[in-house]
Amino acid sequence: MSTLSLVALIVVALAAFPNRCIWKSRSGYGVLVSGQVAIAASACQPLRWNPSAASSCTVFDDMCVDHGSMLITHEHRYQIENVRRQDTPGLPAMKWNLPMRVNSYPDALGGWQPDFQVMIRPVSKVEPTPPLRHPNWSNCTLPVIIMGDFLYNYKTFVTKVLTDVDSMFRIKGLAPDYDATLVLATPSGLALEPYHAALLSPYSRRPLITLAELGRRGLEGRPAQWATEGVRVHCFSKVLACKLDQRENTPPHHAANAVISHLGAAVPPDPLGFGAAGAAAAAGGGWDESVLRVVVEARSAPWRSLKNVEEILRACEQANAQGFSAGPFRRILCKPLPASYDSALPATGSVDLSGPAATALYGVLGAVRSAHLFISISGSSGAHAFFMQHSSGEAGAGQSGSGLIEVRPCGWGSAHAGRADGAPDAMMGQLQRGDDAIRFFAYNVEDTAQCSPPDFEPALRTAAANGSSSSSASAASYIQPQPIHTLENKSPPRYSPAELLVRDQHLTLKPAPLLAMV
Repeated sequence: MSTLSLVALIVVALAAFPNRCIWKSRSGYGVLVSGQVAIAASACQPLRWNPSAASSCTVFDDMCVDHGSMLITHEHRYQIENVRRQDTPGLPAMKWNLPMRVNSYPDALGGWQPDFQVMIRPVSKVEPTPPLRHPNWSNCTLPVIIMGDFLYNYKTFVTKVLTDVDSMFRIKGLAPDYDATLVLATPSGLALEPYHAALLSPYSRRPLITLAELGRRGLEGRPAQWATEGVRVHCFSKVLACKLDQRENTPPHHAANAVISHLGAAVPPDPLGFGAAGAAAAAGGGWDESVLRVVVEARSAPWRSLKNVEEILRACEQANAQGFSAGPFRRILCKPLPASYDSALPATGSVDLSGPAATALYGVLGAVRSAHLFISISGSSGAHAFFMQHSSGEAGAGQSGSGLIEVRPCGWGSAHAGRADGAPDAMMGQLQRGDDAIRFFAYNVEDTAQCSPPDFEPALRTAAANGSSSSSASAASYIQPQPIHTLENKSPPRYSPAELLVRDQHLTLKPAPLLAMV
């Protein structure tokens, strides 16, 4: 067929099916004609992308995706029948802890898992589905597969994944039209958390999906909002696979600012009801900067909780009534931070960014943004501080500055200071990346009267004493998770049992020293 004849055929096809997209196969061109789908564009165009922005990624040509975590390469250089073939490339492994369905132990203790691997293989003659045996190559949908360690840890996700995504897409312009398909390679095909989708929403106008969703079988021709074609496709002219680990050195609060700008009015300005100051801010009049606004994490859990939040709030009220004064502040107002998510399990498929779980997250972000100080127990929730307003060039900040007070249980900031201060996602180091635009203050508790063991410690000691766990009752042995999947690669646990016993202590703080720190 001549080029003119081919063009004429395509024009006729588009006239007959004005809301369909062109696809390219090995044998020629065709038109997607699913009666179940209405495509907005008259014909999908090859997606524009910037290769120079993908330095953290491996770029593949002619790649199909199947059944969760299997990538199938059609590149000739990797095929078995090619006598000069190259070794099939591999992708970095991902460390992870299983998000536990019961609230008895931290994921870092009970959920320690074998490393997760996205696999790649050449195409075979016995591919299991028609789309894989006879691929139609989409050059309109560009999957960007995002990999990272500990994807179900909120702080690690913000510091290690969000920062690199922000650099690649917003700063370097990987997909100038914001139409790439972001694909999170969740281990074992697990569902998305609301924060995954909410925090990555600025970087594509298409919904975030999992790698399992991208390769799901048996739904050919069904509607798919994540695909430019509007229907599910399995094979792509280009696929990017990116193992992210803050390789771009972006300060987390820079990425957080981009998220806040994108979410806009979805983030409430005064969800905790700081009062007239909040109302003034909402009306554009700015905050009353004579009032020191403090948000206290009201964490209630079997480990690492603050037992006397109400007592601290009453002490704050008393300090205000007695004429609080510190620097430019003449009043102090303290509010508890609500829970981040509702109690419902994460939805399967795409996350509803206007649903109750995402809305609860927006409320938390609005709460910390309405405060000068955020008091949080050492742990993942401290990452909310990246979203605080600050005076370092943030448009409309309207306040003199902000800071995080990280409360550390007995021994965590002293005997285990190397982990508290030096872990890759430690709040001190991460906030210092931003030139202290959001200040960090460590509140190390060493008074044992203010610390108590996590709920899981007595239960495990009892199990050890009864012989149902390790034969030794020492902290270094009886807490060790039972060995599983012993033949699979398994990185060392993120925390030792002894570290978890220290990190996860409950706290009953004396209000006076804490407020003196404020």
